[in-house]
Amino acid sequence: MTSADRRPRHVRTRLGAALVVLTASLASTLASAVVAGQPGALAAGATRPDLLPDCVYGASAPGLTGLEPRVQRDAWAYADHLAGTSATQRLAAARTFAAAEAGYVYGLPLVDLHDTVRQFRFRNTLVSVASLSTPETRSVVSPNVDTAYTVGWLSLTQGPLVIDVPDTDGRFYTFQFMDAWTNSFTYVGSGATGTEAGSYLFVPPGWTGDVPEGVHLVHSPTNTMWLLGRTLVDDAADMQRVKPLLEKYTATPLEAWRQGARGKSVVFDNPPPRPPKPATPQGTDFVAALNQETTIDPPPSSQRCVLDALAPAGVQQPDTTPGAVLAADSANAVGDPPGSGEDTPQNRAVRAGTRAAVRLIAGAADRYRATTSAGNRGWSVMTDPWIGDFGRQYLGRAVIATDLLGANVPRIATYPTSYTDGHGRALNGGHRYTITFPQGQLPPVRAFWSLTMYRQDNFLYDNQIDRYSVGDRDRGLRRNADGSLTIFVQHAKPRSAKARANWLPAPAGDFHLILRLYLPEKAALDGAYRIPPFVRVD
Repeated sequence: MTSADRRPRHVRTRLGAALVVLTASLASTLASAVVAGQPGALAAGATRPDLLPDCVYGASAPGLTGLEPRVQRDAWAYADHLAGTSATQRLAAARTFAAAEAGYVYGLPLVDLHDTVRQFRFRNTLVSVASLSTPETRSVVSPNVDTAYTVGWLSLTQGPLVIDVPDTDGRFYTFQFMDAWTNSFTYVGSGATGTEAGSYLFVPPGWTGDVPEGVHLVHSPTNTMWLLGRTLVDDAADMQRVKPLLEKYTATPLEAWRQGARGKSVVFDNPPPRPPKPATPQGTDFVAALNQETTIDPPPSSQRCVLDALAPAGVQQPDTTPGAVLAADSANAVGDPPGSGEDTPQNRAVRAGTRAAVRLIAGAADRYRATTSAGNRGWSVMTDPWIGDFGRQYLGRAVIATDLLGANVPRIATYPTSYTDGHGRALNGGHRYTITFPQGQLPPVRAFWSLTMYRQDNFLYDNQIDRYSVGDRDRGLRRNADGSLTIFVQHAKPRSAKARANWLPAPAGDFHLILRLYLPEKAALDGAYRIPPFVRVD
């Protein structure tokens, strides 16, 4: 027996029984498609079969359509270029490729979330950083510079947890709780439960038991949760008032909490050294990771059809017995398992399929950005209600996980993003830009807003004045004579004192900006408020 064969069932990536499942379907399809006397060719005019059932593709949304035809096209293009193969082999290759491509789209958020929370090292402990994000921050993509972050890699495989929060005396904070599939299934704090002290009991799927008096019960859809907390910080001096709050954010196992114990929070004055987030695994490595993580955090039972359909790529229905879940959870705490390294037709098709999925998601992100930018003067305004509550929006979920993993639901925060000026030209540090908010037309929010600069890789730009954003709490911004506010966006230091006061430094190459609106007003969600465009001034 090889070492690969000794791996637990949930991390194997060979076809195994999947080939048996395919046999009858292959035979039926080929019987009607093969030309008599020419067993390797498809009949002229024959309709190529659907490679996967519709359930795999989920729901569509404006700007996020065409997943099924794209997967079909990619898979058949791959199979048609396999020299020296029979029709049976090409159909099997096409189905494997399609399952890998669609499976990557479907499973990417789960795998990326586990890869992200694993960086936090402490399980079931709330970790905060009592400093604002800098260009060295890599724990989340597109970090903000408005809040102190609190993160929690929370696992309910050993039982429920109680999250305690203090009274913040009206200070904005929000605790976003994401399930393993990146759905923001509940919030604690501003815009949800308020800013008073409270205790919240998070229980795993299927849990029953007594809830302590005065504690709020929350059912988690999955065993793994990612807590992403944000506590408003006005400036560096304000951090001294924020740090004591961070120290009171705690997570405690239920039984210990009943006995009066409280978990100990971890608060760093500066972000601890952390390697960059690992690249999302590809090929059979991705399938192995997906199998391990669906064992811990299976999708809803209504999506069982999806995992069945992905069997040609080696995806398995999870074994959710307690022993299997605990074994997978222990292995997952160490890292993603390796896939099969054998050079087989199936593994080659899986590798090609996941690579195609990366391109597919990138193209979908561009199209979605274009759709959400239409009529918005260069801004991509993403306020779709499915963001953060994805349901069957598998492609949309993958797009958000790639560019905005951890994005809030729109009612808590929106993230209008601009890659172009008002004429559709890419923003680039070789040019100078302004954006002017007329008097009385600053972003409409109930909490706060900020405009943040990002490099192409979605991280902050390291600049000579250490300014990464501007917003409503910047006291040194200068207004125009008519009361309007102009922000100067450029690489070189402006010459005038006024422009320097309102200068947001840009990198030399391409860049983009995110306008964060926390607790946005209705006008920001329904399109009534229109964000001014960036104007190129050279």
